[in-house]
Amino acid sequence: MSDNQTIIGGYELKNCVASGASTQIWEVTQQGATTPFAMKLLLPDAMKSPEAKAVLKHEFKVGSALEHPNLVRLHRMELNRDHGFFIMDYFRAPSLKAQISANLPETQSRFKKIVEAACQAFVHMNEKGWMHRDIKPDNILVNKTGEVRVIDFSLACRIATGIMKLLAGKQKSIMGTRTYIAPEIILKKPPTVQSDIYSLGVTLFEIATGVPPFAGMSPSDLLKKHIGEAAAPPSLANPNVTGELDTAILRMLAKKPKDRPADMREVMSIFRNIKCFKEDPFELYERKVKDAKANESLSVDKRLDSRADADRVSRGIAAPAKPTKGKRLTAPIGEMEAVKKLIPGKGAAAAAPAPQPQMPGMQMMPQSPYGMPGAPVPGMMYPGMPMMQPMPQYPGGMPGQPMMPPNMMPQLQSPQQSQISQKPQVTQPQVTQSQATQPQPAPQKPQVPVAQTAKNSVAPAPAPPEDLDYMTDLPDIS
Repeated sequence: MSDNQTIIGGYELKNCVASGASTQIWEVTQQGATTPFAMKLLLPDAMKSPEAKAVLKHEFKVGSALEHPNLVRLHRMELNRDHGFFIMDYFRAPSLKAQISANLPETQSRFKKIVEAACQAFVHMNEKGWMHRDIKPDNILVNKTGEVRVIDFSLACRIATGIMKLLAGKQKSIMGTRTYIAPEIILKKPPTVQSDIYSLGVTLFEIATGVPPFAGMSPSDLLKKHIGEAAAPPSLANPNVTGELDTAILRMLAKKPKDRPADMREVMSIFRNIKCFKEDPFELYERKVKDAKANESLSVDKRLDSRADADRVSRGIAAPAKPTKGKRLTAPIGEMEAVKKLIPGKGAAAAAPAPQPQMPGMQMMPQSPYGMPGAPVPGMMYPGMPMMQPMPQYPGGMPGQPMMPPNMMPQLQSPQQSQISQKPQVTQPQVTQSQATQPQPAPQKPQVPVAQTAKNSVAPAPAPPEDLDYMTDLPDIS
């Protein structure tokens, strides 16, 4: 079949429903009609295999001999050099395996109805002289109303009776699905009706708990557990399971065929007369979801949607812890020092930078009373400047010039000085001619104390004395 081929044997391919190693299931309609059917179609590689063709013929032979509401009905088969397929009813429903994975509580609520319908289908097969030999959730279709269809008769075989039981020897190969296969099949003993009962027991265990009774690290390990390990009661995995259901399922999973129910009719009778769950599984699920929503954390980053929350509750996982809020430390303005002491790394010692050590010979840069802050002041030494010899100071000016009497010197006043009220004048001392020719040491400049500033106000800077040309220090008004 080519990839773009849509019509095979007079049927138009609509949708691929499932795909296997050698076959595909397609939804098809007959040309000129609208009634949907299902087609089991051999893949091109399988068309080259005589064994695959033989299996397709065998399945159609078994299925066409069976007619029961709970068994899928087969209609016609076509096998030639181009293609091979058979047509059957199209039952729009997912497999039991898919429903266990997607909606286990609702599937459990229909537990007894599913068991009843499946057992009726297998009873009909047994009455026709056939065993299914591949009972598993994948081969049981169930719709929302609880209707059941059993599919896939590729491994079905005749039930040995009378002399055939005595002549039946060891099987050549193991046929079945490892998770659901009976211990005697693994040991290559002849299959019996009890082999199907064991496989159905594994299926019912999975419906009751959500998982099969045995699992292994490898296929061989799984088969060994089927042979030598007893199944645990389903109630250990699901506390809602009753003791009666535990007993019924464990009996179906007995290692020896003689310890299991005699036939499918007995299985059907057992489940009709027992209570399977303590409480309706779907009602229990809804109550757990409601309780989970009531206890759900209101935190945005911890909030879960209803499905995830219900899944968490059904698995017994504890709810996430409610996030704790740290106590917020606040204080009125002006009292933050007490709060900072309570916070590590936020104290006064951490907030205040450590004072930088002052290099020897360095002085803080003064500010000129009339210039820009940080402007150089004559006579000041700065780091990196060469040391200079002090020049002689002359009261009257440069050497050799006559001294101007103090009362003849012009008095310059700054705008600040002009606003100062009358202030005593500081007169220069009289210097003789001989004293003027001798170098005089530089007069010591008076240190002006830094004014103390208040918290919320800045004191005005005091006016400089009239007898000083420059200020060496100013009040700190920063």
